Amino acid sequence: MRQLLDLIGSTLALVAYWLGIRRDVTLQNLRHAFPLESEAHIRRIASASYVNLGRVFAEMLYLRFASRDTFRYGLQLVNPEILQSALESGKGVLILSGHLSNWEWGGIGFNLFLKKSFYLVVKNQTKGFAERFVSRMRQRFGGQLVNAGDVLTLFRALQRGEAVSMLTDQAAPADSVRVPFFGREVPTFEGAARLALRTRAEMIFYAPTRLSDGRYAVRFETIEYADLKGDSEENVRELTRRHTALLEHAIIEHPSEWLWQHKRWKHAKI
Repeated sequence: MRQLLDLIGSTLALVAYWLGIRRDVTLQNLRHAFPLESEAHIRRIASASYVNLGRVFAEMLYLRFASRDTFRYGLQLVNPEILQSALESGKGVLILSGHLSNWEWGGIGFNLFLKKSFYLVVKNQTKGFAERFVSRMRQRFGGQLVNAGDVLTLFRALQRGEAVSMLTDQAAPADSVRVPFFGREVPTFEGAARLALRTRAEMIFYAPTRLSDGRYAVRFETIEYADLKGDSEENVRELTRRHTALLEHAIIEHPSEWLWQHKRWKHAKI
């Protein structure tokens, strides 16, 4: 069933690419990010990124009803001891990533592997059928959804030593802190940095990648910030720069597995 859904999803995504749906945005983003690459290579990455996006959406249908064993089999934690150590430290843990590979599989699957409930930060929740479907999928194994604007709940969760998972790569308002991202200063959500600096929670970055057999490998990396004391604007910017640099590195390693279709640089300084 999953193979069939993947085929349908990737095919529909390629049709969307050839019809030009968000294609100009995708190609423009890639040209800015990789100015030395040929146009042919840029277009290969673009079409492959559509295939990845199609597979992610198709797998959402699959993940909504897949068994626990299926979840576990489909997710390989390369170095779980890094996250486990952070969880056992007694501090809160901020787990950061971006729209890499199948970001949903990792965020949901952590609950099963580590036997701990995670707070999943979400944005723009609506009451439509699609949102309800995705919300139920995300909460299947104990994940608790928290709106990105509910800072107090997130702050208190970290103070209690809980784990909070969030994606930090969406376009931020123009007045947000600006940090380098693929050579351009771009507004970036600063909430993760502020929460960490105020609670002294552990910070972990994770990057999922698709394996040749269709499973996903997740690698964790500690974001060090012991040298940053207090939540001054300078420290917020520096910590935001650090986790954004890890995201950029992950994208460079697997460029076709990132969500190039959104206007990430719409407020960037060229």
